[in-house]
Amino acid sequence: MQENFWYDVNKTLSYNRLFNIIIGPRGSGKSYALKKLAIKNYLKKGWQFVYLRRYKEELDQTAESYFNDIIINNEFPDHKIEYNAGKYFVNDQLAGYAMALTKAKDYKSIAYPQVYLIIFDEFLIEENGYVRYLKNEVEQFLNFYMSIDRYRGCIVFFLSNAVTMINPYTIYWDLHLPYNSDIVCKGEILLQLVSNEAFIKDRKNTRFGKLIEGTAFSDYAIENKFIADKKTFIAKKSEKATYYFTFKYGGQLYGVWVDYQEGKFYVSENIDPFFKICYTITNEDHEPNMILIRRANKAILFKTFLDAYKDGIVYFENQKVKSVVMDIVKMIMK
Repeated sequence: MQENFWYDVNKTLSYNRLFNIIIGPRGSGKSYALKKLAIKNYLKKGWQFVYLRRYKEELDQTAESYFNDIIINNEFPDHKIEYNAGKYFVNDQLAGYAMALTKAKDYKSIAYPQVYLIIFDEFLIEENGYVRYLKNEVEQFLNFYMSIDRYRGCIVFFLSNAVTMINPYTIYWDLHLPYNSDIVCKGEILLQLVSNEAFIKDRKNTRFGKLIEGTAFSDYAIENKFIADKKTFIAKKSEKATYYFTFKYGGQLYGVWVDYQEGKFYVSENIDPFFKICYTITNEDHEPNMILIRRANKAILFKTFLDAYKDGIVYFENQKVKSVVMDIVKMIMK
């Protein structure tokens, strides 16, 4: 099989960025390439690595078997790779660590002077109703990174399938899909979409590829299309829409508008700065002259808006706004 069929980590490294967000279809070789890089770095330079997952429960399921495919394929025939109690060993020498982001505080007082690579696997969450992003997750990750890096220049790879471009990381760094390219750089951050025609054609010709042909799952699993970024309920507010209220979430203000003739609500980043009614949902966003919502039925306008959402008559200016409102609804209605 041709060399460019699989994800090429060297292409990413050639851009020399600190944080590298790699999004690609299942089986395209993302994780495999990073595992090989981790071992090569250790053997050639003595650099250690961190295999990172969000929750300890995820780590418990994957840490021990993480290098199994590398071992089975005999990628490093003269070297022994083993796992024991949260650590990886190569030829009986410490080469890496398995860590959970939820346990970040446990790592603060420990020095990791030889770690130069962090692999954050499955950093995007698929919509399953059970697993959630951590509160202020990006800042939690940055705190974790500082504990490991100590300003040495440790490289991070964030790996995921194409779940959604609207997530805490792309919002925090204001990242957007590459235009006419598979890579976009913003300062020390790189965003790369992994896909190529050879890979897509090969996977579509498999028995399973033919079975899922024409489905949304095929678009996601083979063609690297974002499964959660559906265009339903995405619309610009109508010209006749009037201002209803403001709300603040994640440090940003959003405006809710209503068109009484159409019977539709619209949520937009376009706000009326002079409108007096402004709701907040979290203590972090709460400021003077804002209404902190503890229970939706205590805020009449917000309750009406939530009822409209449940009735399917709320529309969003873009995917980012839609994602924000969905997060709020989950918090209020849980």
